[in-house]
Amino acid sequence: MALRSITHRRLTRAGLVIALVTGFVCCSSALADETVQVCGSYANNVFQSSSVAGISATGRCPTPSYNGGGFGLFNTGNTTRGQTGRWQTTVPGGLELVGATASQLVSTGVNDGADYGGGFYWAGGGVGTNDQSPSTLGMAFSSPSTYFGMQLVCGKGTCKAPALMAVGAFALYVRETSGPTFNSPSGLWQTTGWIRRAWPFVLSGDSPSGLCSLSASLNGQLIDTTTSGQDVSSWHQCAAPPISQAVDTSRYSQGAVALTLSASDAAGVPASLSKTVYIDNSTPTVSLAGPADAPSTAGTQYVTATGGGSPSGIADIVCTVDGGPAQTFAGASAQVPVSGIGPHVVSCFAENNAVDPSGAHGRSTTASWSLKIGQPTEVGIAFDKLVGLRCHSARVRVTIPGRWITVRRHGKRVKVKTHAQSKLERVQRCHPRTVRRRTIVFVRVRRHGHLVKLKRVKYVRVVVPQHLVAKTARAVRFGHGTTVNGWLGTSSGTALAGQVVHVLAAPNNGSNAFTEAATVTTTAAGFWTAQLPPGPSRVVEAVFDGSPTTESSSSGQVRVVVPAMVRIAIRPRIVPWGSEIHVTGRVLGGYVPTNSSLLRLNVGIGRIGHIEGLPDIRPDGRFLIVWKFDRGQGVIHPWFSVGTLSEAAFPYAPGTSKRVIITLGERTPAAAKHHKSRRRRGSHHKTRRKKR
Repeated sequence: MALRSITHRRLTRAGLVIALVTGFVCCSSALADETVQVCGSYANNVFQSSSVAGISATGRCPTPSYNGGGFGLFNTGNTTRGQTGRWQTTVPGGLELVGATASQLVSTGVNDGADYGGGFYWAGGGVGTNDQSPSTLGMAFSSPSTYFGMQLVCGKGTCKAPALMAVGAFALYVRETSGPTFNSPSGLWQTTGWIRRAWPFVLSGDSPSGLCSLSASLNGQLIDTTTSGQDVSSWHQCAAPPISQAVDTSRYSQGAVALTLSASDAAGVPASLSKTVYIDNSTPTVSLAGPADAPSTAGTQYVTATGGGSPSGIADIVCTVDGGPAQTFAGASAQVPVSGIGPHVVSCFAENNAVDPSGAHGRSTTASWSLKIGQPTEVGIAFDKLVGLRCHSARVRVTIPGRWITVRRHGKRVKVKTHAQSKLERVQRCHPRTVRRRTIVFVRVRRHGHLVKLKRVKYVRVVVPQHLVAKTARAVRFGHGTTVNGWLGTSSGTALAGQVVHVLAAPNNGSNAFTEAATVTTTAAGFWTAQLPPGPSRVVEAVFDGSPTTESSSSGQVRVVVPAMVRIAIRPRIVPWGSEIHVTGRVLGGYVPTNSSLLRLNVGIGRIGHIEGLPDIRPDGRFLIVWKFDRGQGVIHPWFSVGTLSEAAFPYAPGTSKRVIITLGERTPAAAKHHKSRRRRGSHHKTRRKKR
């Protein structure tokens, strides 16, 4: 490094002269130098005196300016051989002297062959002075020295001749052997791994020549810088204050960034130090997945927690089950076990690898997952019929007892008891059903004087025990409702009381359009009964939604079979041969599929009938059939009926209308009336002729 350049000024005798020796090279270019100014306008205590008897050492650098005197060594008498007076300075560690300049030099009685010798000295060299020495003397050291001074030495047995050696100011050329250093930066500098939020940061440094500037930057952005003024009258010429502040890492980029320390000392030596800091101020995420409903027979269930969203990675996942003790799972994924019948809530949050000064990790919001573990259930459905009772409707008289009521009489409220009343009510009376059974009995009879055992057949009436007969289908008349029964319990056979069961029904046309037909509550024994309203043929099933401790279930399907209702009318009802009739009617209820061949026309006489055609039908169920008879003779009474055929898209079972009988072969009602009137007139004329 180059020699540091200092500009010196030459002052008058009242001041002092400090000058850089022209062309003086003090040091190697590999090291940096500084100049220490002694006296002049600089106050310092660099030089220390060492006086002996007979030689006085006088002078200090006054403050604020030098007003004469400088440094001086002179004889006061009574000095013996070898006694020496000195002014000397010793450089501190890290510095070495490579040259000096003495200004305003005065040397008398020194090295003139008289009593005293003297001059300037340093390690490995020196230079004497005398009356002819210039007022400014520059000295270049052949090798670096740790000290420099001037001395006056008595060279005879007794030195009494006058002698003087005085210097107004010194310029000391110093080489710095070690550059700036940083004093163990703390806080942010000491971090390892990923960090977050604000971290304290303390940085200080020093140099043998003194630290004049100190700065720190993160990812190229300045954190802080401090500077110091330079005091060239001191070995330690600068003292930049330390940096101490909190560094908010959220103001800088995420990921790996460079933390750089920089410094410069009085000798102009720069220093820098850098390390990588890993910043993560992101908020991690956590997601949960798993079953929402599981049977208790499936064993322990597991909810999967997965963390992410942070460049530093996920350190661990912390979970609780039903607010219990926290469980910590290392890594970015966790399997949280859940067991026990009932509803459960799993709550988890993720922590990333970034920490703040207190050691707290970056933490996600808490995510929750609800899971129910229930006992498996079974729900049954059927059409039950109680067999073993004969029931009939009867009317009985029921007595209603009197009751106390409050009435107002003569302006006062009084209590009176009403009279008992009776009324007729219709009730169902049942008695056990009996059947006649053939049984074999043995009897003892006397034959030929002996008792013998004989077998006899006997018929007795026995009571039929009450029992339920369950069926999966039931025929119901059009426009009538019915009941359906069932049972609800666990798969182990325990009845579930007081639970709500939904009965669903869908038209039996392949649409699977189930709607709720009834809602019932189970009895203490788990049984339930639902009333189904009138409707078409339906597919019926029961559904249990489950409870906090039981699983949902659904039953098998049962069918309600409802035949179609067909109504017809025929006009006219009495017709001659060769005429036609109009059969009108309607299929009630339900939707008639488009382009449907739903109807059949039945024609017959007496017990004999057959299908005569497939009439058309409109979407609203109405139809018109025109039937024309051939010509013939005699009187007959054919019947007509219209029925429906089985069709998958039509939600009714086949049904047939009532038979309508017509008279074929008689006169029409108008012709018969005219014929009857003519017969009456002819009979009247005959009567008149007889009377005449």
